[in-house]
Order: sequence, then C-alpha cells, then structure tokens
Amino acid sequence: MFVVVEGVVRLRDGKFVEGTQLLFAGEFLVGALTMAPFVVGIAYAGYWLDRSTIEPSGYTRVWWWTVAGTAAAVGLNVALMTVLPVQSTQTLVAWLRWAVAVGAGLGVGIGVTEARAIQQATVAERNAVRAEHLEVQRDLLDYLNSLLRHEVLNAANVISGYADLLQAEHEEGTSGYEHSETIRRKSDEVTGVVQDVRVLLHATEERADFERVDVVPILHEELEKLSDLHEDVVIETDLPETAVVHADALLPRVFGNVLANAVEHNDSDPPKVWVRSRVNEDTVTVDVEDNGPGLPEEDIPTLFERPSRRAADHGLGLYLVARLVEHYCGTVELLETGSEGSTFRITLPREPPEESTASPFVDPFSGERAEQSTGDGQ
Repeated sequence: MFVVVEGVVRLRDGKFVEGTQLLFAGEFLVGALTMAPFVVGIAYAGYWLDRSTIEPSGYTRVWWWTVAGTAAAVGLNVALMTVLPVQSTQTLVAWLRWAVAVGAGLGVGIGVTEARAIQQATVAERNAVRAEHLEVQRDLLDYLNSLLRHEVLNAANVISGYADLLQAEHEEGTSGYEHSETIRRKSDEVTGVVQDVRVLLHATEERADFERVDVVPILHEELEKLSDLHEDVVIETDLPETAVVHADALLPRVFGNVLANAVEHNDSDPPKVWVRSRVNEDTVTVDVEDNGPGLPEEDIPTLFERPSRRAADHGLGLYLVARLVEHYCGTVELLETGSEGSTFRITLPREPPEESTASPFVDPFSGERAEQSTGDGQ
C-alpha cells in the first residue's frame, strides 16, 4: 500500500531526475522489487500461523521478533543515511519503507522458525511424558491383571463352590437355599467383572489381525450359553445360513454381552429375546430385541461410555461392546427402548479396512489410541 501511495505521489509530481521520471527511477523500482518477497512472506506467515498448531504464546514471540527485526533494520539504515547522501525526501521515505519491510520480514521469519522449534520441542516433551506415564500405567495394569487372576478370581471361585455346597444342604424354597443362591449369584457377578477387565487388559497388549468370521454359528453358540444360564428365557431367531464379516476371536464377546444384557435386566415372566440378522451388500446387521422394562432415560446418553463411578447403573458390558465394534469398524446403537422392551443393532463390515488389518483400539484405561484389539461382558 505504501509503495502504491509513493508511486502516485511520484507520478503526480512528474519530476525528472537525469531525464527519468521519478516513478521509474532505478532506486524506486529496485526497492519495490527487492522488498516484495519480504512483504509476501509476512502475509503468508500470518495466513500460516492462523492455521497452524502453534500455541498463542508463540504468536507473542513472532511479534517481538518482528518488532526487533524492524527496529534493527531501521537503525542500521538510518546509520547508513548519516554517511551516504540522500537526494530527496522521497528517496528517504523509500529507503525507510524498504528497511521496515526487510526488517519485519526477517523478524517474522526468525519468529516463526523459533515458534515452530519451541512447539515441536514442547510436543516432543509431552509425548515423552505421556509415553512414560503410559509405561508406568501398563506396569500397574499388568499387576492388576495378575492380582485379578490369582487372587480375586480364585477367591470368587472358592466362594461360588462353597455356595453350591450350602445350597445342596438346604431344600429349595428355604431361607438357607435362597441365601446360598444369592452368594453364588454375587460371586458369579464378581467373576464376570474380573473376566471383563482381563479381556480389556489382554486386548490392549496384543494385536490380532482380522479374519473371515461367520456370525451365525457364533450367535447360535452364545444363545445356547444364554439358555444354559437362564433356563426360563424364550429365544426366537431369524438368521441367514451364513453371514461372514471380518473380525477376530473376540467377536463372541459382542453378542454375548448384548444378549446377557437383554436377560439380566429383564423382569418379565418369561423373559424373551428375539435375534434377527440380515446380510447387505457391504455389511451384516444383527438386531437383539427383548421384552424388558426398557432403559432409564437418564442412562441412554452414556449407555456406551466407560462407567465413571462405582454406582453406575450399567457396568462394563455395553462399553466393551462399543469398543469392540469400533475396533471392527462397525457400529452399535440403541434403536428403541420403552416399557415393551429394547432393541440394539450391531452393524459390522463384510470387508476389512483398506489400509490396515486392524483398526486403532482405544485403551480403556488411559484413553490413548493403540493398534490393538479388545473385549468383554456385563
């Protein structure tokens, strides 16, 4: 803008120096051309900073470097003006304009370079701290895995065994029989939670490549397990002969958790479960419907999130389902819920991801992404 104004002034004056109009004087053209790259650089630096990941504190450093560069350039050129002849006021203005542009351009360049270096160093330091934290956390999780396997799970199995012995000593319908049944049921719940955590730990430690897996036999097997655990459940199915997806050995956990959830929170007499599946061009969908009381409205927004407190109404099961299905590049959703029951839909791709045989898995404890697998139940 200053160059344009200066050019208009020179053209208006119409003066000539040694036969050349001031507008086309050599020093003016040379100054305008040599300062152009610095002006363009300043403009591009502003555009780049606005879209970069440099933190706002880095902008301040760029600003101070710009001021310092401008001051240094102006000071140096003023010193030169004191020993070199300046022919006119216009020449003085052009010289100062050139010094400001060059100094500001150099200052911006230095400031951006330094800001990028500081940002990269900060990110590297954060990554190193995060890696160290995750390593410590992994050691703690390994200890937790060992503790669960050798202490808690063994103790729960012993409790369950003694509960069965107590139950055998009492007739059905007596208080002793009911109390021993409660002990056994609660012991089984503890065992289920331990298995959930163990699968999560295993999933974050190892990566399993996807392979072709038929959903139909897995569903039949999980439904058979459900019938063994809940003898009064009524199951109806509408399944194709085959429904092949790309998954891994943890896929049964998905259906096992959803099916268990459909019965364990179902107070209907008898509890009913409908399982329907269809094969589309790119996906396989499985709907699991029950005749339970429906889900509390306040639980729906966080249904697939990790429980944040011990008093949560829903446990790890649906959270694990969501993480596993995400791992398979699929989706899980609550289609509907109400007093007449709930319906969950699981959609899985029939083909593996294009760039990788396994998608990034979110570590359930740290929230960090890792190239891993997952799973377990409620």
